[in-house]
Amino acid sequence: MIVSQQKRAENIAEYILYMWQIEDLIRAYEFNLKQIKHNLIDQYQVDPSLHNDIQHWYEGLIDSMKSEEITLSGHLAFLNGLVEDMNDIHFRLIESPHHSDYQVLYEEAIVNINDFRKKMATKEKISDMEVCLTVLYGFMLMKMKKRQISEDTSLAIDTIRNLVALFSQKYKEFEEGTIDI
Repeated sequence: MIVSQQKRAENIAEYILYMWQIEDLIRAYEFNLKQIKHNLIDQYQVDPSLHNDIQHWYEGLIDSMKSEEITLSGHLAFLNGLVEDMNDIHFRLIESPHHSDYQVLYEEAIVNINDFRKKMATKEKISDMEVCLTVLYGFMLMKMKKRQISEDTSLAIDTIRNLVALFSQKYKEFEEGTIDI
């Protein structure tokens, strides 16, 4: 919870990736709060009242995942909604006359975004932001598993990472009211 709040305030993409990781951890522990408490919550070095808050946060996520029937895969509705909002702002940045820096990075990344979109096995159209975040999440998992990544794939991911980094900066500025989109 503490980490999620900090990430949400500082970097929207890192927040989404972190929350997807939490969803996967909850699934890995088979929604067993006792195991989650022992292996995750108890590892936080915080005062007891904050420990309670963290446990309630995990309990809420577990309940939401079960009620939304995403116990095997998928993401929480509020995260999906946030990704949709991100995609809306993404397209507003592309169309804006005031964000040419973003448009340049988008032009560098769009071919790779479309290539990765084609590789994703789904019948429905996946938004640019969802593709970008899914690619970055997959890359993170591959690095954690110490899997080899080809140079071409790595270069393609770099274009996406650069785009998402600038997007996150602009998203934060937009939320703070320091830029218009």
